[in-house]
Amino acid sequence: MAVKFEFYESPNTIGTRKKRYHARVVNRERISTDHLAQEIHHSSSLTVADIKATIIALSEKLAYHLKDGARVHIEGIGYFHISLTCPETPTPHSTRANNVKFKSVTFRADKYLKKQLADVKTKRVLTRRDFEQLFTLTRATAGRYITRLAKEKKLCNISIPHNPIYEPMPGFYGKEKLPEPEQETDTATE
Repeated sequence: MAVKFEFYESPNTIGTRKKRYHARVVNRERISTDHLAQEIHHSSSLTVADIKATIIALSEKLAYHLKDGARVHIEGIGYFHISLTCPETPTPHSTRANNVKFKSVTFRADKYLKKQLADVKTKRVLTRRDFEQLFTLTRATAGRYITRLAKEKKLCNISIPHNPIYEPMPGFYGKEKLPEPEQETDTATE
C-alpha cells in the first residue's frame, strides 16, 4: 500500500521566475465512522454500536471543550484547538468582540501517530501531462486516449473531475486483478 501523490506548483511562486512544486496526496477516498467502527470491532471485543457511540460522544465533548477555548489532547492521536479570524484592524481597541469569529479547528499530530506513519510508502500517479510526455502526444490526443481508456474501464479517475488523476483498473497495466467472488453451489438441487 502506498500514498498516491502528484506535484503541484506552489501558489507563492506563480508569476515569478522561480517555480517551485510541492507534493500533494491525490487519493480522495473517505473512511466513514461506520467503516472505522467495523474495523475496530473486528480487532477488539467491542460492538459496532459501542464504538460508534464512543466516537459520537468524543466528538461532542471535543466540541464542548473547544468552545471554551481549551486545547484538547487525545493521546496517540494529537492536539486540537480552534483558530479565530477577524477583520484587519489598525489597533486592538478598534475591533469589537462580536467581529472575532471561529475560523477552523487546528490539529497537530501526536508523536505516537507521527511515529506510526514514519515508514509510509509513496507512489506517483499518472496525469494527462505525463501521458502526453510518455507517448509524445498532443494535449488533445492524450485527452482522447485517456477518455477512451476510462470508458473502457481500463483507467479510473481517483481525484476530482477538474483535476483528474488516473490509476489503472484492476487487471490492467500491471495492476493485479481482483479475486473472483466464490460462487455458492445449491446442494439441495444436486
